[in-house]
Amino acid sequence: SIFAQSEDIDKIRVRIFSDQQIEEVLFVPSFGQYYLETDKGEKIKLNKTSKLTVKDLDGQIEIKINDTTYCKAKKINLTSTGLKSFFQIKPLNPQITERRYEDGLEITSKNKSLFIINVVKTDNYIAGVVQSETWGATTNIDFFKVQAICCRNYLMNNLEKHAEEGYNLCDGVHCQAYKTRANKKEVTEGAYKSKGEVIVDSQGNIIETLFHSNSGGETVNAKDVWGKDVPYLVSIEDSFSVGCKNYQWEKYIKLKEWLNYFRNKGLNIKDKEIEDALLTFSQESGRKTDIMGISLKTIRKDFDLKSTYFNVQKWGGEVKLTGKGYGHGVGMSQEGAIKMCEEGYEYWEVIEHYFKGVKVIKQ
Repeated sequence: SIFAQSEDIDKIRVRIFSDQQIEEVLFVPSFGQYYLETDKGEKIKLNKTSKLTVKDLDGQIEIKINDTTYCKAKKINLTSTGLKSFFQIKPLNPQITERRYEDGLEITSKNKSLFIINVVKTDNYIAGVVQSETWGATTNIDFFKVQAICCRNYLMNNLEKHAEEGYNLCDGVHCQAYKTRANKKEVTEGAYKSKGEVIVDSQGNIIETLFHSNSGGETVNAKDVWGKDVPYLVSIEDSFSVGCKNYQWEKYIKLKEWLNYFRNKGLNIKDKEIEDALLTFSQESGRKTDIMGISLKTIRKDFDLKSTYFNVQKWGGEVKLTGKGYGHGVGMSQEGAIKMCEEGYEYWEVIEHYFKGVKVIKQ
């Protein structure tokens, strides 16, 4: 296996620009000492001013240094020495905004495009994910610790996700968003202060750390969303999410469209009782999982709603949906977690609030 044991995993392989077909990129060393190595044994030290253009040529790659063709190869590695090093990479064909990443890079040609792997220290990757996913929501270091630990759990549970393709994770929503190196002080501090920490359940297994934007005041049982009981993903009261940015929403739907939707699902909407139930549906006394047997999960998807936590009322020729929360509602509410951290709760208290019966341990 190309992967080390999780306990001592120092570096991982992350495919970047994974959702793009890229034929040419520009690589510029930004900090630290970089070397270009090819599969033919060539090795050259790059300067701060070296601009490296890498282009796909039918299964081979052509490398130019400052516009002069250097060589063709099947595979190149850009490796760095020293404690800290990072680079800039910009796709030229197609033109995409440049990104900055840390540590090394491996480029090969696959299916007439470049296959680009960031060979990165685990901690640098985690900090990069935390910044990609949550920067801008807060500057609270404890919250970034919480996110870093959740991200580390995800990494440990999904190390082999792309094993067959020769790397660990991709940079898109299929895995975890990873669009940059972390360069915000609070993010790097949060990530490094939680180094090696993971969340385990009562049996000592690394848990699945699910999160969403806002729970609407009450999180959801995993069973109600995915039909599978997970002891640490159970519904809890969540006062911390109340009043945050994504706490409430409204949506208006044409009355006819709403009723026809349920008719098409097999309900007799001519029946007064059924019609009433569809127009006065309420979750005031607690979260429910369906309306007259039609799952809220399906309704949420079909009407593109922010959550499954809503009430319905007739509003002239429309129905008004008054909803709470944003996302699937299982696990941790990010806005609630930020609120807890800003109110002075310890990062492990936040984790133990949202995930039942777990604890944070250092590996």
